[in-house]
Amino acid sequence: MIDAPIDLDGHRSAAGQHDAEMRRRPLNTEPDSGPSRQPHLEDLEDRMLAEPARSWVEVMEKWRFLLDRYATTPEAGDERVQMLIKRALGDMERLRKREERK
Repeated sequence: MIDAPIDLDGHRSAAGQHDAEMRRRPLNTEPDSGPSRQPHLEDLEDRMLAEPARSWVEVMEKWRFLLDRYATTPEAGDERVQMLIKRALGDMERLRKREERK
């Protein structure tokens, strides 16, 4: 048996890491502010800013990240806005899968 835990997050893509973080975050709470509390998000943002997207899948990953971040703000607390965000994210995931099959 192994004593050390296995770091599964290290094997995920950037989008997968973000999705895992969103699932772990409690609902209806404000996100932690400041890079000292969320260095992994700052790293993800730096990678996203480093170069322009090379495919529609990368564009959708950036939009997904931004929508997920916006969804946690007080401005997006309205139930209708949350539903719009959820549907847009679902549409992006469906289109991403279609694009990857090509």
